[in-house]
Amino acid sequence: AASRILALERQTVTPLLAGTSFRFRRFIDAQLQIFAGRASDECAALYAVVALTEPQHGLYAIHGGAEALTNALAESIKKTGGTIRLDTTALRLVYDASGQRVAGVTLLSGETVTATRAVVSNLTVWDTFGKLVGLNRTPSEVRAHLKDLRGWGAYLLYLGMDEETAQHLPGRQLLALRDWQEGQAYDPESAQFMLSVSPAGDGLRAPAGKRAVIASFFTDAADWFAYHEDESEHETQDQLMLEKCWERLHAALPELRGANIEVIETATPHTFYEQTRRKLGMVGGVGQPLDVFGTRAFTHRTPLPNLYMVGDTVFPGNGIAAVTHSALIAANEIAPPR
Repeated sequence: AASRILALERQTVTPLLAGTSFRFRRFIDAQLQIFAGRASDECAALYAVVALTEPQHGLYAIHGGAEALTNALAESIKKTGGTIRLDTTALRLVYDASGQRVAGVTLLSGETVTATRAVVSNLTVWDTFGKLVGLNRTPSEVRAHLKDLRGWGAYLLYLGMDEETAQHLPGRQLLALRDWQEGQAYDPESAQFMLSVSPAGDGLRAPAGKRAVIASFFTDAADWFAYHEDESEHETQDQLMLEKCWERLHAALPELRGANIEVIETATPHTFYEQTRRKLGMVGGVGQPLDVFGTRAFTHRTPLPNLYMVGDTVFPGNGIAAVTHSALIAANEIAPPR
């Protein structure tokens, strides 16, 4: 059994789907795209095994959504003596006299924050090395790895839906595939989307009689950073994308036709960049192709002994559970449990 598992380490999912129907392969592609950021022709087989079995064990929603999670984390940091600083941009790392260890971080304001034990970056791998570490201190093999590494952008619709419409939907978490794309490579940008509906009675996310809904679509992040003469061009691009996604949403879910649905706001890769400064506003990690899977994955460690990374672009990958696990790995190494 061990030899069979090891044999899969350098294999994508495609060979495992030999003999299956085209529709079944697309059924797998859509799920892998969400959970692993890659379709079957690119996704590492071993990761796919884990990703596709996770839903069978049960998935969970956080009461109050992402805001409740961030509020709980902020409260925990404050209770344990930590300080949270908002609107504070980290500019570069500061090194000790030897130049081999990180001594702190210089902020955009010019202030230096001293690190007594370690610095933990929750920036993406591109931004950690490109902005904090810098080109001169980044090993050539890491630079080469980052050069061809890519992630996806996301286009989100934040919607308000009445309770009656929500009850007619087939579920609260819907993965929809609009086009089978037979005879061509799988393109999630034009084929699929995810619809997430808040639970009934979650007053932290929607008022009584309403549900908060997020419709998420894949998009090429770079397309949102082409030259714009002014902000109006980005707004026009946003409006065109909204209309396209709105049509796809209603075509895939006939339950929404004639329903009372309100668009609260949209979010583009440009939005994510403005709010997080992630490279090109890419979200969802780097996916799980063979070149970043297993022993080739970016981990919490960096070439600097007391600089660590956490987040969705390092092992074990994308999702709240995975990101939390990456943070625990780093925390346990910095301050081992007693």
